[in-house]
Amino acid sequence: MGFMGGVFKILGFESESKPKTSKKTKGVTKATYSLKKANSRPEQIDGISVYYPEKKEQCKEFVVFSKEGKAIIISTECCSSEDCNGVIDFLNGFVLGANARLITLNENKLFLILPEGMEVEG
Repeated sequence: MGFMGGVFKILGFESESKPKTSKKTKGVTKATYSLKKANSRPEQIDGISVYYPEKKEQCKEFVVFSKEGKAIIISTECCSSEDCNGVIDFLNGFVLGANARLITLNENKLFLILPEGMEVEG
């Protein structure tokens, strides 16, 4: 309608309203393709849940599973070097207090926490 159309309507001059039409294009297909890399991080390895903390504060959420008698894998690939050291320190302290075992699977990047009484089959 626009500004002038509003002024004319207020003054009593009705304008003809045109129906809105949409432009249709024939034969044009829009492609939907994402260039983002697919999430290649596994959620489980051999039935054991894998967690990817970014900060050491997030480790507190994961140790609950170990307290419940479930083995967990912690990956520090998403951490900065400072946070990675904090995660490793936290895990070392936790396994001492919980009588669990911490097994390094991949040079300070992947750790397996086994609760007390659980063993690895080899």
